Amino acid sequence: MAAWVPEGPAPKFAITDQGITCEASGYGNWLRTDREYENVRLKFDYQLARWSEAAVVLRAPRVGKPMRTGVPIMLAHDFHEKVTPHVTGALAGIAPPTKWPGASFGQWHKVEITLIERRLHVWIDGVEVQDTLVPEERLFRGYILFPDLGHRYQIRNVEIEPLAAVTSYRDLETVEWSPRPGNTAQWTRRDGLIRGEKGDGILYASPTFLDFDLTLAVKSIGHVNGGVFLRGTPEGYRGFEVQVYSPPDAVYPTGSIYGVKRAQVDVEYEEQWFLMQIRLRGATCKVWLDGRLVAETDQLPAEAQKPGRVGIQMHSTGTAIEVKDVRLRPF
Repeated sequence: MAAWVPEGPAPKFAITDQGITCEASGYGNWLRTDREYENVRLKFDYQLARWSEAAVVLRAPRVGKPMRTGVPIMLAHDFHEKVTPHVTGALAGIAPPTKWPGASFGQWHKVEITLIERRLHVWIDGVEVQDTLVPEERLFRGYILFPDLGHRYQIRNVEIEPLAAVTSYRDLETVEWSPRPGNTAQWTRRDGLIRGEKGDGILYASPTFLDFDLTLAVKSIGHVNGGVFLRGTPEGYRGFEVQVYSPPDAVYPTGSIYGVKRAQVDVEYEEQWFLMQIRLRGATCKVWLDGRLVAETDQLPAEAQKPGRVGIQMHSTGTAIEVKDVRLRPF
């Protein structure tokens, strides 16, 4: 059986040689694998309690909203008996099952899932219920995760088979980082986490890229004025900024493409980890926070359309910014 890691404010999962039981301690908890997968074949059996709702998420992050950013497959009692993108076999919120397994609780069912690049196949009790493409903005690598949706359910006979990966990722937390001249901020790096505090400055990763998808977990501490800089260099043009500043009523709140496009946010991303995704293609930039598109433009200035580095900005005192899981997929 795979090794599992509980996450959330109060996770309560019973793990034995016979399988996994979600004890329904509350929404916001989950159980994930201890390693990440890209392309994968997953098999398991599940049994639901009456009225139960459950799911399995592939390519999930370890922060934020995994159901919005990973590849979630619904498993539910379905007592409403109405086929929607939220019933058993659905790619949750996106695609209903092509064949509905029907309402069920108190019975064991077999699931097989294959996920290769964006192609998703799901079989339940030997019947194919899903053959679809995952949206491009969903993650291409992550954990296998069972969420607690507030209901009791059981999992057994879990088999995970990694398949050949064809994507090319860079884990930027493992590369060299260097500050921009004049930096007064204090930067620390430990166990994959980068923290900036007590001053001003930008810390740049060493590789140079033009077009890419970037994902990173971010935490704002003390309403920091910080950001993620893109296509910049330590010595010359510093790049353009995706803002990290948590007040949602600010001129440019978290997720804004600074000076170009204000983010449409109505929550305060403060003192908690959230997932930021940035897509760059030429003059086009798109930004997602916890799976929600909050800003986009196709009018980046000419100087922002040249290859450059990824940087983390610290721009205030008495506050801090932390980032981890910094991954880049070049195009």
